[in-house]
Amino acid sequence: MKLSRVKLLIGVFIFAFVILGGRLFYLQVIKGDYYRQIAERNHIRIIVSNPPRGKIYDRNGILLAYDEPTFQIYTYPYLVKKRINRLRKNLKDILGIELTNEMIDKIKKGYSNKVIIKKSIDEKIVKKFIDNWQFFEGLFLEVQPRRVYTEYARYMPHLLGYVGYPSKRELEENPDLMPDTLIGKSGAEKIFDKYLRGEYGAKAVMVDARGRIVKTVWEKKPKRGSDIYLTVDARIQKIAYDSFKKSGQKSGAVIVVDPKTYDILALLSYPIYDIQRFSDGLTKKEWNSLIKNKYKPLFNKALNGIYPPGSIFKITVALAALQEGIIYPYQKLFSGSQFQIGKWVYRNWDPRGCGNIDVMQALEMSCDTFFYQVGIKLGAEKISFYARLFGLGEKLNPDIESKKARIPDPEWKAGYIGEPWYLGDTVNYSIGQGFLAITPFDGTKILLPVVNGGNVLKPKLLKAYFDMEKRKFVEVKPQLIRKLNIKNFYYRIIKKGLYKVIYGEKGTAKLLSLSPVKNAGKTGTAQVFRHKKRKEKIEKWYLQNHAWFVDFLPYKRPKFVISVFVEHGIGGSKTAVPITKSIIDEMYAEGIINEVN
Repeated sequence: MKLSRVKLLIGVFIFAFVILGGRLFYLQVIKGDYYRQIAERNHIRIIVSNPPRGKIYDRNGILLAYDEPTFQIYTYPYLVKKRINRLRKNLKDILGIELTNEMIDKIKKGYSNKVIIKKSIDEKIVKKFIDNWQFFEGLFLEVQPRRVYTEYARYMPHLLGYVGYPSKRELEENPDLMPDTLIGKSGAEKIFDKYLRGEYGAKAVMVDARGRIVKTVWEKKPKRGSDIYLTVDARIQKIAYDSFKKSGQKSGAVIVVDPKTYDILALLSYPIYDIQRFSDGLTKKEWNSLIKNKYKPLFNKALNGIYPPGSIFKITVALAALQEGIIYPYQKLFSGSQFQIGKWVYRNWDPRGCGNIDVMQALEMSCDTFFYQVGIKLGAEKISFYARLFGLGEKLNPDIESKKARIPDPEWKAGYIGEPWYLGDTVNYSIGQGFLAITPFDGTKILLPVVNGGNVLKPKLLKAYFDMEKRKFVEVKPQLIRKLNIKNFYYRIIKKGLYKVIYGEKGTAKLLSLSPVKNAGKTGTAQVFRHKKRKEKIEKWYLQNHAWFVDFLPYKRPKFVISVFVEHGIGGSKTAVPITKSIIDEMYAEGIINEVN
């Protein structure tokens, strides 16, 4: 009985082995080629998805920039390389899309790198693509974020910046970047890219030989970038733009800063460019038009243009002279129509001269001969020391791209020009001429410590950002760089002098006395260097002087410091003052300023 059971079990085992062996023989030998081809045709592909960028708001919650989903067509070179000409024809005939020589070159030289055929396509093209899918084998549709700039954002292209695809160098410097990721290229978009960019998503999919997805193996969703709030007030920015445009002037800058926090409330470089067109991609014709424009709309004059400041620099010289004991607050100096050093004669801008005047009257009248005397007694090194003390010659912020002011002294001249420093250089320096050159933003730096009682802070563009890990907004606090050791009484003397510039009998900015808000400031007219040996004819505009005006308001409790620069604007009183008045009047009308004092 036991023997029969053993034989039965052996028989069952042998039968099962024969069946299994036969099946394996069938699969591996008879059908082996078939299943090998299937295995070869199906493989895993990793698809990386770009995260939407964070939104950008102004300080009051006005939306400036956001992402919207759009479709784009892309391919992988190995899928279409052998039928590139047919594909090119189908794209043009059916979708009206030109396959450029650059794209064809990428496809011919590439293999598995993604090549974008067309981004931001409209619904009609999407429908045509889907309806005619059989003609586009190896091409795919995907959702891709597109950066959208709101109406208010159009007034601040240099401040906001724009996005674009990473360059070859940027990809080499940051291996984590994908070629089709939109990154910040300039302005706030670039400065705060680490907050705005977010985290990539990815999924592993099984695809067949034609690149079609068979199934998804695993997936990780992308994480949207953090939202940020800038310090800028979109209303003030628009007012600055409208005021400059209304003036009819061609080129310049306007900056508005909070003297207490150094928050940048407005930063205009004029003329502007179309931020949306720039981000979406310009045509060659549009690009050429921008770079050939003599008023340089792409150049950020507010932060990167350096120009002689003219008489607004007298504020720094006056404060330095008071602190160093060169002059006393009510001390009178005779200031005639000219000042002579040896055979060299330096004239006052007003040939009538100024008479016996104190420092407040000197600011009111913008008296050159007063400051010639004071500057000579101070010396170039002391003037430069106080200029740097106010923050001139310092970078705005490690993150903010800006040019440093040129603060000259004897050592600088010997090193860069190879000549000694002359007394005449100091004379010119004392009225903001000569080798001195600053940015329009530096115009605010001249005034800010005077207004806030000697505090030099780090200029700030970011008000708050959303911390994704802590799930809350983090406010960026003001950062004090240094407290100036200057008597408060001297600040009050300077402010009284600046008040007289507007409300004094001989003030150079009396137009501003008509504004509804009490304010104080200083005009500046900077001579343009003329090359005597230059033979070719120069357009008249390039030979006109630059115009400046720096202002603070309201007078008793200042909340705003304004710097207006008009490139080749002839004179501060003529062009910069009217623009400033328009800005103040509109800020009052909009309810942004509600104190008049």
